Amino acid sequence: MNWENEKLWAGIGVEVKGSLSSREMLYKAKLDWEVSKIPSQRPKSHANQETLRFYKAYFDCGNAEIETVGSLDGARIIWSLARLNEDFVLPGDDELKGYILLASRHEDREKIEIHFLTLRSASNSMLKISSKARPIVKNSFRRSFKSTLPFLSESSLQFDEDMIERTKKTIEMGRTAISAHAKEAQLLAEKKVTEQIAESYMNEVFKQDDSAEAKQKDNALSALDAIKNAPGQNLKSAQMTAWGLLTAVTYTADRLGKTPDSRLRQAWFGPNAKIKKRALELAVKLL
Repeated sequence: MNWENEKLWAGIGVEVKGSLSSREMLYKAKLDWEVSKIPSQRPKSHANQETLRFYKAYFDCGNAEIETVGSLDGARIIWSLARLNEDFVLPGDDELKGYILLASRHEDREKIEIHFLTLRSASNSMLKISSKARPIVKNSFRRSFKSTLPFLSESSLQFDEDMIERTKKTIEMGRTAISAHAKEAQLLAEKKVTEQIAESYMNEVFKQDDSAEAKQKDNALSALDAIKNAPGQNLKSAQMTAWGLLTAVTYTADRLGKTPDSRLRQAWFGPNAKIKKRALELAVKLL
């Protein structure tokens, strides 16, 4: 494996600022699909515009700072990330940042998936954090199509009081979950492990991988190698610790896939996300 940091979010997506309108974000991310030469014209992709408008309103409501907008799988999945300002630092200046991820799939743009995750700065590795929050929210800005004029029904352009309260509560649950994970991570960073434990751990993590047995073994060997050679593994927090085992897995799993699109998609929503979830569970068992 090439022991270098992959670009942030696999190099997919564009950076945006909260001062931009949802429409401006749509154009910047090239998600209107039919970019007009006349900026004043309305984008043709109504579904994407409604999605971006909802993302912006949701983040603003929860005081989360939007950073990135992008798409996956040929724009079948539209996503956006915002900082939660729930960061923490482990021994050796091992910095982790908390994020909220919103994602919408083409087959049902009305449903918005909610995920919370941490990003490890030393390796650009990601880990989804489980919370008590509901994983789905309805896009209240989504307009339904009618067979008669007017073809598009009207929809709300702002959150009502109930939606505002539920949004704030959901995002607060995410912040609480990341805060709890920070305490857990500190314990993992203090737990020393042997090479024998490391080998057993990696074999157990990748044994549940959906890939063929030979590939499972290759991935386990790559993760074992990553314990000492991957970016960030020289930090005090990761030097032959339970935390170091976990970060070796997240680094390895985030880089499984043939293309940047497939790597990011699998790291967030697919089998590689399951590998990392299992790695966290097994690491905690070492405490």
